[in-house]
Order: sequence, then structure tokens, then C-alpha cells
Amino acid sequence: MRVLKGIAIAAVSVTLALVLTLEIAPLHQQFKFLLFFVAVFASASAGIWPGLLATLLSVLVTDYFLIEPVHSFAISSPADLVPMLVFSGAGFAITWVIHHSRRSEEATRTAAAVIESSADSIIRTSLDNTILSWNRAAERAYGYSADEVIGRSLSLIVPPDYADELDRLTEQVRQGRSIQNHETVRANKDGGRVEVALTLSPVQDRDGKIVAMSIIARDIGERKQAEEAIRESHQKLKQQTHQLKLLAEMGDLLQASSTPADAYAVAARFAQRLIPATSGAVFAYSAPRRELEVVSRWGEVQPKEPDLMSPDTCWALRTGRPHFVKDSHSSLVCRHLPNPSPACYLCVPMIAHGETLGLLYFQLNPPRQASLGEAPSESADLPWPATSIADQLAFAVANMKLREALRAQSIRDPLTGWFNRRYMEETLEREILRAARNKHPLSVIMLDVDNFKGFNDSFGHQAGDVVLQNLCQIMRSHIRNEDVACRYGGDEFVLVLPDTSAELATRRAEELRTAVAEMGMRNQAQLPGTLTLSVGVATFPTDGSTLNELLRAADSALFRAKGEGRDRVSLHSRI
Repeated sequence: MRVLKGIAIAAVSVTLALVLTLEIAPLHQQFKFLLFFVAVFASASAGIWPGLLATLLSVLVTDYFLIEPVHSFAISSPADLVPMLVFSGAGFAITWVIHHSRRSEEATRTAAAVIESSADSIIRTSLDNTILSWNRAAERAYGYSADEVIGRSLSLIVPPDYADELDRLTEQVRQGRSIQNHETVRANKDGGRVEVALTLSPVQDRDGKIVAMSIIARDIGERKQAEEAIRESHQKLKQQTHQLKLLAEMGDLLQASSTPADAYAVAARFAQRLIPATSGAVFAYSAPRRELEVVSRWGEVQPKEPDLMSPDTCWALRTGRPHFVKDSHSSLVCRHLPNPSPACYLCVPMIAHGETLGLLYFQLNPPRQASLGEAPSESADLPWPATSIADQLAFAVANMKLREALRAQSIRDPLTGWFNRRYMEETLEREILRAARNKHPLSVIMLDVDNFKGFNDSFGHQAGDVVLQNLCQIMRSHIRNEDVACRYGGDEFVLVLPDTSAELATRRAEELRTAVAEMGMRNQAQLPGTLTLSVGVATFPTDGSTLNELLRAADSALFRAKGEGRDRVSLHSRI
């Protein structure tokens, strides 16, 4: 197409040149200048340098072969020189015109191709915001074709709340200012909003007067979404880091807790900081393990929230995993909830070593419904920190119970359940120091079952074990909570009585002896005879000021009671 256009221009130019030469030379002499036609057409199709070269060669060839004298470069007549110069000038002029026309056309076509292939919307408007040009990227971004918008106002794609901004930007361009990367919002044909970054530049004519405005709009919606996703990811990571820090702090406090009650209080405190709940509770199994009872609460406690619950009323306890209800109207609801039930709640079982120890209950704020393109509600992450709290609390309580069981095995007699000799000695030393510091009395009772060896020989050790167990049950009902009852060895027992004088200790020893003497011993069948005790009493500081002194004094009193006929109480201070 470009070559045809050049040839057409050359043909017109050559025809005009021939008409002009008719004034200079007769028609029958025009054949001398036919080579110039070739030169002009070459300039039209091949470019400026081939055209100039062809024109120059045509002049030389014509001069050499067609102009007299033959085979020379001399000009025989001034009349031959004039047409030669005219045609040479015409060839050069045509070559120059075609070359610059072609360059201008290529530049225009290149610019148009760049504009149409650009991924950014490129729009040209007049200073009154009338749209003058509209590329394909603008069609894709806003949904309008060029035919639909050219001649209309740019406000067609500007939301009403951004109209003042458009006037302000246009005024800045009128003043000759360029605006770079201005982030704003535009509207597409469907009414949706498009986030764009604008570059606005003034367009000047040859005289430097601003006559239009060029707008390049880059769609930054995906970038904004990526930035928002990164921001939310960073915020979530920051929140999870904070939660992990709190969980680690809670774990340290749980390890330092000495009782389950301390652990429940720690868990309740951190649950309020980790879970955005309006209220919550920790349920633990009661002693018979038939029901769970509240051991700790926090938040806004509802009047009808139960303090007891059955395990089969909670889906979390029945399934062994967290039960998260976002909408109680459309989900399975636990039967232990108050009436009316909360709209959103979370139950997490406390399980350690395969044993269910309790339940964490959270009454939550209903999750906010996420709109299209909006991040999901943070409630989706609630089970994670709640499960971590439940797991750490369960393992802490389980470890406490395990430690307590191991400690009980180390300090208690497995047959009677009373403390063993080692624990008694540790306790007695501590009580002696306290009694000395407070200047209070302290008594020790040592008792022995009369003729127990003969009972074992007659009825067997199994019957003897039953007798000792029954004996301890009888004596347990006659001692105080602050008293320390120990099995000293075999059929000997020691009672440590804090804040007890010798007279009061003797009276309590008589009560024990009488209660045991009146007890009829049974071991499946009736057993003959009765059971009696010999008892020795010693008091701090009268009978001894150290552990060994008091125990020797009580043992000496016990030996005297046996020597005097058994079934009696002997006081060391009266020996």
C-alpha cells in the first residue's frame, strides 16, 4: 500500500514535469528525458538515497548518450541544459517529498500502533473534557467502544463522588502541569468501580498553546488486591505471632501451677486475651466422673448458664474434637447451652493421654458475613488458639494428677492409705519447728495392735490386712484434718497432733482405744475375740525437743502400756 501510494505521487509529479518541459523542448525531443521517469519511480519506491542516486545517474547517462556532441559530457547548447536542470531538480524534489511523507506516515502509524497495543488505557480529551480518542485498552477497562464515547464527556466514566476531583485535575493540566501516578477510581459501563493510576499531560499545538489533555490510566485493581492480601497476610502473621507468644507465656504459668485450680485460673485469664469471646467457662469432671462442673468462668456470665453438665449433652465431648457453631439456627446445637442458646459458640474438649479431663466453652460474637472480595471473618481461625489452650491445660492437669499419684505412692502406705514413716518424720520435724516458733504444744501418739501376730498366725495375713484396714477406718473418724496419721511399721501407727497438750492427747487416745475395743472384727465370717490397742503418748517440749526424742518417748510409753497388761493408754511424762 505504501509503495502504491508513492508510485501514484511520482506519476503525478512526472506528468506535471512533462507538461512543464513542453514549454522548453518540442514533444519529439522528450524521449531524451525518459530515464528521469525511472529515477522518479525509484525514488518513490526505494527511498531517498536510491532515488537521489537514480536521478544523478539518469542525468549523467542522458548527458553522455543523448546530448550532442555524442559520447562527451559537454553541453552543446544552453537550451539542453535548462531541461536537464529542471528534471534533475524535479527528481530531487520528488524524492525528498516522498521520503518525508513516508517518514511522517510511518511515525503516525507507529504511534497509532503503540497506542492501540498498549495495555494501559490512553484517552485524549479537549480542555472541556470531551473525549477525542479512545484506545482498545480503554474499551476493555471501561466496557465502552470508541464509537460510544468519542464526542461525549469524560464524566461518563467518573463516579459522581469524584466529579470535583476531575475538575481539579483538568484545571491543573490547563495550567501546563503534568500529573503522575494519581490513584483514583473510575466507573465502567456496568456500574462497577475500577481502581486506576492516572498520568495526565497537556497536549500543545505548533504554537505551544495547550489544546487538549492526554490521559494514561493503568488498572491497579490487581495490584491493590495483592497489596491487600499481603497486608492481611502480614496482619495475620503478626496476630499469630502474638498468639504464640501468649500461648508460650501461658504454658510457662501452667507448668508453674501447683494445683488444678491454679491451672484453671491461668487458662481462663489467657482465654480472654486469645479468644474474642463475650464469656467462657472451664468444665472439669467431678469426683464420681458422671458430670462436669464449672471450675472457672470469665466474661459476661449469663444468668441461666449451667454450672453442671452431662457429657452426653455436648457434641465436642461425644466426638472428641472441637464443635464450632457459627449460627445456632442452622447447626447442631449442644443441649447443655443456656436457654435461649447463643447464636455462636465453641466447645473444645480437654484430652490428655487419651483421657477426657474437661471442656472449654466459649460464647462468641456472631461472625461478620464477608462480602464479595472481602477477607473471611477471623472467626475461621478460632479453633486453633482454643484447641491450643485446651491441649496445654489438659496436659498440665494430667501431669498434676500424675505427680500427685506418684507423690501419694511415695508418701502413703498402699494397704491403709495412711502416710508412711518417711512422710511422718518429715512432717514431725516441720511441726516441731513450728511449735517451737509459736510456743505451742505438740503431741505424738504411738499405738500398737495387741496380739496381732497371733491373729495373723490364726487367721492368715489376708485377714490381718482386713483388720488393719478396718482399724484405720475407725481411727480416721476420730482424728482432725490437721492431724497426721501414719503407719509406722507392721501393726504400729503414729499420730502427730499439732497444738495439742498432753491432757488432750491422752483423752483422744482413750477415745481411740475405746472405739477399737468395741469394734467387732469380721472377715467374711465371724471372727472370735476382740481387738485392743496399747497406746503411748509423748508431748513437746516436755518429753522431748527433737524428732528422735519424741518418738523414743512415745515408744517408751507404748512399751509401758504393753507391760502393764495391754489395752491401755500410757503417758510418758507420768513414767
